[in-house]
Amino acid sequence: MVEDGYEPGSVLKIATLSAAIDSGNYNPNEYYKSGSVQVGDKKISDWQTSGWGTIPLSQAFARSSNVGMVKLEQEMGSDVWKSYLTKFGFMKKTGIELPGEVAGSLQYTRPLDQATTSFGQGINVNVMQMLQMTSAIANNGTMIQPQILAGVGKRKTIEPIKVGQPIKASTAKEVLQNMEDVVYQDYGTGQVYQIPNYKVAVKTGTAQITAPTGGYLTGANNYIFSVGGIAPADDPKYILYITMKQPQQMTDSAETILSQIFNPMMQRALEYTKKAEKDKQQQVKLPSVLTKATKTAQSELTEAGLKTALVGSGNLVVQQVPSAGSIILPNQRVLLMTNGAMTMPDVTGWSKNDLLKLSQLTGIQVEIKGSGYAYQQSLATNGLLDGVKKVKVQLK
Repeated sequence: MVEDGYEPGSVLKIATLSAAIDSGNYNPNEYYKSGSVQVGDKKISDWQTSGWGTIPLSQAFARSSNVGMVKLEQEMGSDVWKSYLTKFGFMKKTGIELPGEVAGSLQYTRPLDQATTSFGQGINVNVMQMLQMTSAIANNGTMIQPQILAGVGKRKTIEPIKVGQPIKASTAKEVLQNMEDVVYQDYGTGQVYQIPNYKVAVKTGTAQITAPTGGYLTGANNYIFSVGGIAPADDPKYILYITMKQPQQMTDSAETILSQIFNPMMQRALEYTKKAEKDKQQQVKLPSVLTKATKTAQSELTEAGLKTALVGSGNLVVQQVPSAGSIILPNQRVLLMTNGAMTMPDVTGWSKNDLLKLSQLTGIQVEIKGSGYAYQQSLATNGLLDGVKKVKVQLK
């Protein structure tokens, strides 16, 4: 993720297009001749070497045209283009908490070097730098430092760390639209990345690998294939960036192979978010039912979409768990302690969380064995809890 520097290839065209638009050097209606372009003593070709004829610049990004990107770099000028590479955080460590991060490098002395960086050659990056760059497109021009979130049993608030505003919000929106074109235009290179019911924006990439002896490796699988995507494109929540280096079994096109990873992973994240947002919309603010008649209290909580359980056989509520004002999800169980003798409820079907509420309410230790839901309890339903120190409950 951070120790390996590599040439990213066409996913870097996100930065090229961003820089051209942001610096005022992009005219989508201007036409250019695709196929190849001469820079110095070298011919630079499109991946479809014959090109697509004379086409508008508005199609260059979605077609992943190297010639189109070179044209943008030349119209910007090498100094402007380099300034945007710096603004996007390349050649500088992101500072993510992983050891051995490389800063990357840039080969930029000749016009040929400057031209090839426009389509991701002659520049070395790491994965986190690419994620950081793409975050500016997803966040209306604000670039966010990648962070690693991990932990079990601890809750920590993670604040976004803003590391720059390399482009304007209007630029980010235009680039995002171009990334959608990659997926939804019939000339886009990423049509396989469509996910039903969601709008997806991506950029595909095929990068050559430097040979130890100089130049680049040859052969059908000696590439780093990649895809960088944002979804939902109309309200970005996730960036997913995948690289695949020198696959040994090219049973399908690189895009198809990558989509078999990208699509289900992104879809799972999007569905998770949809469920979380739905749950949030359905959250219930728990009312106070203290001092109310047990039947009244139970009726109010049932109408609020909650389950109830009585601890005791009295006719008034004297305690409730969770407490009034708590934000909980529908169908959660609220425990009500009544006046009079404290008795054991029937806990059949209760979750571990419900049993912990019982311990909290009564002060009695609940020893839980197994996993799943309660099916057996050591103290019978309606048994007196006064003087009891421990209750055992078996889950399955």
